[in-house]
Amino acid sequence: MCSYFVAFFLIFGLGHHARELVDPAKSAQLHSRLPCDGNGDPEDLLRIKVTFPTGVWAREFVVSQFQTDKCGVETMFQCWHKPRAGWHSVWSVANEQPAAHALVPLSSCHEWGSTEAAQYVLSGWYQEGAADPKLAWKQAAIKQVPGEPEVYEFADPNGGTARLEITR
Repeated sequence: MCSYFVAFFLIFGLGHHARELVDPAKSAQLHSRLPCDGNGDPEDLLRIKVTFPTGVWAREFVVSQFQTDKCGVETMFQCWHKPRAGWHSVWSVANEQPAAHALVPLSSCHEWGSTEAAQYVLSGWYQEGAADPKLAWKQAAIKQVPGEPEVYEFADPNGGTARLEITR
């Protein structure tokens, strides 16, 4: 009987504090500069530089893509992979190091051969305290800093400001 409860907790993740759903109103929209014209699915490559403030609070930037509930892998008789509609994380960086660099591809189109543009958002997250899986992640409002290059920041209630710079 005990093994059923253990399996239930492992499968459904009870006891694990997942982050809130992404709130697009607190996020910054990201777009590919390449047109989505129905001929393939070109990708724009973002060169990202991130700096985090010092301190014990855990902080993270996340790039999420909106996905529909369309079947991803389908055979003649069955759908093998059908993700739920909503925002899904495609890239993230946490403040385990005070600075980080990355190359992040953004698809221009929602799917191959489509003329519908892909939707991406950049969100900022923090935990009130040191990185701890028991603490909930909370979303902070992202602000774009005017000027070039493209810069986004978020501040947490502890006063730390995380900064993400995009060069295209």
